[in-house]
Amino acid sequence: MSKLIEVEVRILLKNRQAIENRLSDLGGRVAYASHLIDYWFCPDRAKNYKEASIDKTGFALRIRESKDLYSGKEIASLECKTRAGGHDHALCNEHEIDINDIKSTRQILDDIGLKEFLVIDKQRVIYEYKKAKFCFDKIKNFGDGLEIEIMTRGKLNQAKERAIKLALELGIRKEDILEKSLVYLAMQKLGKY
Repeated sequence: MSKLIEVEVRILLKNRQAIENRLSDLGGRVAYASHLIDYWFCPDRAKNYKEASIDKTGFALRIRESKDLYSGKEIASLECKTRAGGHDHALCNEHEIDINDIKSTRQILDDIGLKEFLVIDKQRVIYEYKKAKFCFDKIKNFGDGLEIEIMTRGKLNQAKERAIKLALELGIRKEDILEKSLVYLAMQKLGKY
């Protein structure tokens, strides 16, 4: 059986409330709300966002602290993304494990030559609509973003086109869909190397 791959399109929103209202009007339903803090790591040798990016390193690695805003439950995880479709940032293999000891996990990453270079603090609301996830993020000191995610076992280009079609259905212009991730843009503004 082929592995599950995350296909996503990302948008830096200028009009989040209008897009969120449109999704709700179409039948999208809130599934989850959380406060997330992502600590991103790259090789010690990276001196700028280009050297820290998945394009150069081959991976994107983070520790995520998550608090469910409905239940209050807090969890932490270590997550790694690698590109699944060559240079296309929209197609990623994603692996995640729960962690209980953030301090020890940080020490392991430090011991193998990785450093923290970016912290992203965001409030996230996830909607579900047409078997896709719509992740609306309010990113501290950065802005509002949207990721439309579809999980698939193959047919990557079809899944990407479906995600783009869903974005267009919300009134998002095709030229507003980012080639690279919101994290890539945040690396340029908020990263410390």
